[in-house]
Amino acid sequence: MKSILFDGAARRWSLTIGLLAGLAALLVTLAPSLDAQQQPEPPAWFFGQDAGSYVGAEVQAFNQNGVELPAQDNDLSVIDSGGGWSRTIFRSEASRVTFRIVHSSGTLETSPKHVVDGSLTEVSITEFSAVAEELGDSDSIISVRIIARRAEDGRIEFGMRDPDGEDIFPRARYFPVTGPDHNRFLRSSEIDFGDGFTGRIIARRAPDGRVEFGFRVEGYDDIFPRARYFPATGPDHNRFLRSSEIEIGQPR
Repeated sequence: MKSILFDGAARRWSLTIGLLAGLAALLVTLAPSLDAQQQPEPPAWFFGQDAGSYVGAEVQAFNQNGVELPAQDNDLSVIDSGGGWSRTIFRSEASRVTFRIVHSSGTLETSPKHVVDGSLTEVSITEFSAVAEELGDSDSIISVRIIARRAEDGRIEFGMRDPDGEDIFPRARYFPVTGPDHNRFLRSSEIDFGDGFTGRIIARRAPDGRVEFGFRVEGYDDIFPRARYFPATGPDHNRFLRSSEIEIGQPR
């Protein structure tokens, strides 16, 4: 066990040293001449160390306009055997950046992250969520929202708001006050919107204590709305919060 822990610590230290070395190399490259009046702004560095399930996959970066950003020479843009990767982002290219992992098992994406000059930010694999597949013809999809509130006993009650604004509550719709941890999703009983559209709400506890929720339709990757976290405390049972809108297709 000690050997495993040592190896993991050594790998993290090696990745950190590599990032710092890359940072130093870039600073040397960007250093102004003696006659320069203003130094260029340093970039932001983002990295991960726990993506071992996606070894060999590319970590792509997109700015706030959805434009893919090129990898820099010092970047580790393909996840290595230890689950590590790194990307260098210049604020002249992006004020916010979204990272995407394209893998044979599906596509994962983070929420947008602010680009801060000279910052060094670790991005955990738990911050990546599955990207919903394209659903095709607009006649075969509906737009819905997940709604949630804190029940009087402290549990979180989930439901769905259908395209007509009507709220639907499945029989199994309560998330417990404590547990499970962030590695396990619980699911509701099936929700029927009519016309063949069905699915289930899924929810898990995030590492920071909030509850993350999404929607599962048979035959598709799990769908996670942009606004999908219920706070660790509050609001009371008289107020429903709602997710951002999601589009779902019929099961396949």
